[in-house]
Amino acid sequence: MSDDGLNTDRDRKAMLATHRFLTIALCVIATSAVSTTAVAQERSNRRTLDGHSFLTTSTVGDPFVGTYVATLTAAGRALDMQVPVYDLDGNQIAILDGNIAFLQLGFTYQQQLAKWLALRLNVTGAARMGTNHVSLLAEGATAVYGGSFGAVFRLVESRKVFLSLLADVRGNSLYAISPLSFAEAVIESGGIDSTTQLLGKGNNGRFVGGVRAAYAFAPWFGITGLVEFGPAQRFFEDETGDRDGTTFEAGGTASFDLRPGTSVPIGFVGSFLYQSENERGDDLVGKQTVFGLGVFYNGRQDFQIGVEANFQRLDQRGLDNKINATQIKLLLRYDF
Repeated sequence: MSDDGLNTDRDRKAMLATHRFLTIALCVIATSAVSTTAVAQERSNRRTLDGHSFLTTSTVGDPFVGTYVATLTAAGRALDMQVPVYDLDGNQIAILDGNIAFLQLGFTYQQQLAKWLALRLNVTGAARMGTNHVSLLAEGATAVYGGSFGAVFRLVESRKVFLSLLADVRGNSLYAISPLSFAEAVIESGGIDSTTQLLGKGNNGRFVGGVRAAYAFAPWFGITGLVEFGPAQRFFEDETGDRDGTTFEAGGTASFDLRPGTSVPIGFVGSFLYQSENERGDDLVGKQTVFGLGVFYNGRQDFQIGVEANFQRLDQRGLDNKINATQIKLLLRYDF
């Protein structure tokens, strides 16, 4: 059997495994939701400490074990991408600049099973496309979808402090069309064969564990933080032929609630996240740093809706260039 056939079988098996994983996770959460009615009366105080209701953010997960559902709709642009141009002998002769536009949708459901335990399911899909002739030829169009399934274990809960452990299994499938890479492969091989593919496919996965914490300084101000790490497998092989690596993430938030003292049902949240390996990035992106600022309506303790702006600083694999990306997100969360 050809290498192309083996890769196709491997991709098909990986996709089936991903679909089975998400189906099983949904069944587990649905069963848990039915069987934990009695636990609902004993739930922790959702995401409130010392009178401060912590605001949600798409970049940094919170440590709480309450039941909630959240949605994400986002759009953005990535600027200053560089595309190296090579001659037929493999010598770099120029570097061209390009831009990329992208869309993202996300859904999260967390079910509390006990005062100290909750299970969470997340499903996300995203797509990107070049917006000028350079990026359209070099990066074409990319679609990625996947999700995660994990558990949150409460360690400490007091009037001002909440500390928990996290364990997550995450995976994504990626499909990418790059006309420039296809043309380069045709030239290199002298024709179209099993090694020249217009559509690139890949799957990644990671198992992440870590610690999350929240602290309320006052009813109007609180902070959260997280540190997570674990083994990771990238979409594609690097220059050494290796796909395996390690991921490390660290981040935090600071949320301000205007209701105490003013009765204005508005809150602000600032966020920061560092990732050593972008979870949904392909060969374009390595590590990333994300800054966020959100404005939310929080007139009810169990409901939040707001807009978050993100600024991302991304590495470009194989180059010293940094890519600047901006993103606007509409977030909604309801705590049961």
